[in-house]
Amino acid sequence: MTTKRSVGAIMSPFQMVGGAETVDSAMHVMREHGLNAILVEPNAEGEWGIMTKRDVLRKVIVPNRSPASLKVEEIANRFLITCARDASLLHVARQMMNNGIRRIVVMEDGQPLGIVTEADLFRLVEQSGWGVAA
Repeated sequence: MTTKRSVGAIMSPFQMVGGAETVDSAMHVMREHGLNAILVEPNAEGEWGIMTKRDVLRKVIVPNRSPASLKVEEIANRFLITCARDASLLHVARQMMNNGIRRIVVMEDGQPLGIVTEADLFRLVEQSGWGVAA
């Protein structure tokens, strides 16, 4: 069951690419959909990944590499911080702060359902306020 104070109520949809796609192709999908991150299909070990704008900045732009010649797999992060759909918003906010991240993937039975971002939390607080949330 999803409550108003759980991530299931505020998670954002996501787009997905394969690890073998080029970074410039994935960047195009991100721009086309107005996203700051894109999920990466599971690798041979079954691990989901994520590629963010920050990954592109750190691993492509600053080192002056060509996004057309890099595969998403080369820059994607395979260590995902995840949560369940019924996780509390306070729990997710603490996970973000403790791990220095801006988004958490909502998973159910090993499959992604959505992404909760700092922006989602900000929007909720701005629109509805923030009280004591467990």
